[in-house]
Amino acid sequence: MTAPKLVILKRMLLIQGKVRPCCHVQIVLDPAIKSIVEEHFLSEALFKRSAYSQNWPQGAISVPAALAPAMSAFLKNDACPEITVKTMLLGQMHQASNIWEMMCFELAAKLSFDNFLALATTVAELNSNVIYAGRGHSANAEALAFDADMSAELRAMRSDIAA
Repeated sequence: MTAPKLVILKRMLLIQGKVRPCCHVQIVLDPAIKSIVEEHFLSEALFKRSAYSQNWPQGAISVPAALAPAMSAFLKNDACPEITVKTMLLGQMHQASNIWEMMCFELAAKLSFDNFLALATTVAELNSNVIYAGRGHSANAEALAFDADMSAELRAMRSDIAA
């Protein structure tokens, strides 16, 4: 099974007589997982501005300092797009009004992809038994080792995608 990838294309495009910064994002996914996702999870939201307009979650991809003012404005703007599984699989393009807005959309797409990875991990676990004995339970060394191994694999998957 191949690891999911987020493909990001940034271009300056002539749209309605004006050159605009545009960002197109699309997830490339293993066909086995893709068929399940397409059948059952297309409408799942990966990014909603209302969920992030008040605060950016800890543990999420960080907002660079230079982008913070633009990100705040982007999240408060009604034109901020919602990103779903369907739009990421089909490909979603955002026509920005300026370069900062394009960079904000790219960051939102990266966060959406991280959210998608969590969803895809759960999809991969469908039709299998998952045993949870509690976080940090010392008597459950096997579960802790599995948790550490899974975390390492997810970090490696994210770093492979970032490269």
